[in-house]
Amino acid sequence: MTYKFIHTGDTHIGNVYKDKQRNDDIKRAFSELIDYAIDSKVDFIVHSGDVFDNGSPDINDLLFVTDQLHRLKEKNIKFFTVPGSHDVGVGEELSIVDLFDRNGLLVNLNSNKYMKKEGDRIHLSGITYLNAFIAGVRGKRSRVEDEIFKVLDVDIDQNAWIKIFVFHHTISALGETFKDLDTESLPKGFDYYAAGHWHGHRDNIPYNNGIIQYPGSTEYCDEKEIVSNPNRGFYVIEYSESGISSIRYQLLKTREKEIIYINADGKDQKQLKSEALSKFKQNDGKLLVVMVEGKMNGKRTELDIQDIKSNAKALGYSYVSVNISRLSDSDSENISIKSENISDIEDEFLSAKGYSKKEVEFAHLIIDSVENGKELVGIKQKAVDIYDNQ
Repeated sequence: MTYKFIHTGDTHIGNVYKDKQRNDDIKRAFSELIDYAIDSKVDFIVHSGDVFDNGSPDINDLLFVTDQLHRLKEKNIKFFTVPGSHDVGVGEELSIVDLFDRNGLLVNLNSNKYMKKEGDRIHLSGITYLNAFIAGVRGKRSRVEDEIFKVLDVDIDQNAWIKIFVFHHTISALGETFKDLDTESLPKGFDYYAAGHWHGHRDNIPYNNGIIQYPGSTEYCDEKEIVSNPNRGFYVIEYSESGISSIRYQLLKTREKEIIYINADGKDQKQLKSEALSKFKQNDGKLLVVMVEGKMNGKRTELDIQDIKSNAKALGYSYVSVNISRLSDSDSENISIKSENISDIEDEFLSAKGYSKKEVEFAHLIIDSVENGKELVGIKQKAVDIYDNQ
């Protein structure tokens, strides 16, 4: 007997973009995944966090996900997940995922049913379904600490044909700069580590006697992903009594994309705009990123980015971004950054720009709230606390 399941994650249903068409693209990718699951008669789906992009999703997004999960339930395809960092509101313990769990539309592997505190330790029991043992730990918000993994005891079903651990963290094996968890902190004894949070696609990371797999997000969630990631998709895994028999990556349909690089050295804003417009072509809904790099004549602020975008949109591009992060001018100053940790990089940069310690801490407060798509709830009081305590 052979069973088949899908490993996906980071679907980010919600207002990822300010553009409705792109947010609809994200929903379309989720629908396509559900279509595949039903048409291919998979036995269950493992989702490694961030079903939603926001812990308080819009009612239309809630209804959309409800409809999609109902489609799975009608076909007896279970949906196992853990809350991701975006699924949980700031300062909250319960997640929007709990609502769907209580209504029987998915299984929250991180609920109190499977995770219990016992003294100084945390006991994780998991669930065995179709001879697969599945357990998981939810993601936290930015700058995750791995304290929970240091006190975690997992009661693994040793009779299961496959042992799956679901988590939503960026591990050190992907690089030290953006890690929020040391790889060695993961519990041992699993065959398949269903990872999420990292939006890039990475396979076959060896760990203990198993492998760690990152399927990546199901759609491009920002400009960086459009530029850096070649495709979007999910894993399809088959297993039997002898273990995992096959793993393959199933591509999802995404819009065509076009990346244009413009060397700004010695050019003024009129020349840069003219060069950009000369490269645009009539099309039917492509994603466009214009990377302007180098040192221009005049000031960066003189470059009319909105006009460039408008011209591109008129030619049919569905999404347009003009990136000037590597564009400098005669007024620009070079700042040397030595740190590797992202939080320390922010500290160094802001300090080099002349901001005080209080202002840097306040900036971190805003970054931590905004980067996960949350409103700045209680920001005023938190700001007062920062300034009163220094």
